[in-house]
Amino acid sequence: MQTTCPECSGQGNTAETKSERKVLEVHIEKGAMDQSKIPFRGMGDEVPGMEPGDINFIIQVKDHDVFKRQKADLLVHKEVSLNQALCGFAFKITHLDGREIVIRSKPGEIIQSVTTIDSGKILPFCKIIPSEGMPSIGNPFVKGNLYIIFRVVFPTDNSLSPEQVAALKTILPDPDMDVEYDSEIVEEVYMSE
Repeated sequence: MQTTCPECSGQGNTAETKSERKVLEVHIEKGAMDQSKIPFRGMGDEVPGMEPGDINFIIQVKDHDVFKRQKADLLVHKEVSLNQALCGFAFKITHLDGREIVIRSKPGEIIQSVTTIDSGKILPFCKIIPSEGMPSIGNPFVKGNLYIIFRVVFPTDNSLSPEQVAALKTILPDPDMDVEYDSEIVEEVYMSE
């Protein structure tokens, strides 16, 4: 008489299962990219007769209030007043590594409102601070760049007095020129939003 073994259910072997809790320490390299995978080979569940599986940790980079990441480069958006754009400025930021850095315009440097590239495309005005971006994986001493993207904030309508406008016309280059025309023939119009 043949019967199925009650121990192995006719499989020819038995295995005792146990739950095991293990703490894994995950080391994330400086400069690791979003969606990078950190594998732990052979640390997954084990099944009799098969190799143990892997455990994979997927990095999710959180957004930052000040910095935006573009691969190894960092972007910072900065608003400056027209006065600061023309006369100079300095501002301080706390970098991702905790260092405080002061970013200062050079004497006589004008921050433009936009820039035009060779193809005629108009882009926001940008300045570069070399080697202040993210470190490279495997070589933390090689870093990307920090790009400061400027937005020049102009005075609002009617915020300058007639005296200030007159002073600016004498100080700044290329003031508005008087246009001669016959008001009986030519129609004068104003722009609106």
